[in-house]
Amino acid sequence: MMNLNEISGQRQLTFMEKFDYIREAGTEAEEKAAQTIQRELESFGVDSHLEEFVFDTWKITEAEFTVTQPYEKTYRVAGYMRCGNTPEDGVEAPFFYAENGDPISLSKAAGKIVMVNFPMDAEMYENLVKAGAAAFLTITGTPIDMGEDLNPVERNLRGVADTPIQGGIIHHADAIEMVTNGACRARFKLKQELKTVKSHNVVARIEGSDKAQEILTLTAHYDSVPAGKGAYDNMAGGAIIMEICRYFRVHTPRRSVEFVWFGAEEKGLKGSQAYVGAHEDELKNHQFNMNVDLAGQLVGGTVLGVAAVPQACTALENMGWEVGLGLRTINGIWGSDSNTFAWKGVPAMTLNRDGFGMHTHYDTIELISPWSLQRSAQLLGYIADSLGNAEEIPFPRTIPEELMEKLEQYFAQ
Repeated sequence: MMNLNEISGQRQLTFMEKFDYIREAGTEAEEKAAQTIQRELESFGVDSHLEEFVFDTWKITEAEFTVTQPYEKTYRVAGYMRCGNTPEDGVEAPFFYAENGDPISLSKAAGKIVMVNFPMDAEMYENLVKAGAAAFLTITGTPIDMGEDLNPVERNLRGVADTPIQGGIIHHADAIEMVTNGACRARFKLKQELKTVKSHNVVARIEGSDKAQEILTLTAHYDSVPAGKGAYDNMAGGAIIMEICRYFRVHTPRRSVEFVWFGAEEKGLKGSQAYVGAHEDELKNHQFNMNVDLAGQLVGGTVLGVAAVPQACTALENMGWEVGLGLRTINGIWGSDSNTFAWKGVPAMTLNRDGFGMHTHYDTIELISPWSLQRSAQLLGYIADSLGNAEEIPFPRTIPEELMEKLEQYFAQ
């Protein structure tokens, strides 16, 4: 049984302090972080290697929104990536607030720059195209935001193949001003370009003893969004699996355990997709993926999103009872790297803890708790130790058909 006293939350926090900077995928900062992870592994005697991969990403070079009638004012706007470019001079058209994008409102959208309340999804985008909209805006933020929070952040348009209209994001306060002042005509310009960049996965393996041919994976992504330093999302996850790696370096399990710090998760799970592609021949030996994404804040609850048969949820809940650490399970797919493993037929889970500030400048180490890090590492470590040393994995290596259908839809976006 795992010795929980060997798990240190303070050591994890000290490790996280080395990453107090933005680590956008494909940048020198992300590569610096990968090298720092390698040095940490080397410090306690674990060899690792970098697996380089390339991916295409959109870079917005210009986004501008100006009300032209009955007054003229240029507002802060961010663009939607993956929705193409406006004409060189932009799109100038009547402006219309369509609220939630209901059919009655959209019946008036033809030829207009249409503003709707919520982030754009594939269904709403298709409705706007059918309605004949010339461009779109979505609203972000709250009426009480101040300072940096007034700056909208770029988003990805997902699940759409053809993109005849382009869009942006505007802050709630500016949306209120426009509607209050009767904005009726506007101009929107968006320019973006497709770039090929490189990233890295950091991979380390602890070879098992008598069941070494069977592999468990412990994973977390280490990149961040451009808006924040990504302590909660997700350097805390990286620290948790580092602490467990340190434990298994001394306490060798029966099964092999591979530790992977993924790059470019925030760009669409690019790192985990590169990993399963590079390791395709050995995936048949992978028994279970234990991923961490969003962790380390003190106030919150722990959820395991489990993409596997229901028996896996029961087994994991039983382990929680055994170790006396609270959790609840959700049997379904999760918006993180565990999806990639499940998509390839490997049962998987993501450990997720409630928290604040994801994808914002508030996501800093000041909100991270060593107590929370320690508990999550103890829980995940106990699960990994139990599975790593069991005579048999206590649930079948199967992905239910209904979950696989959802995964196919997820990766088709």
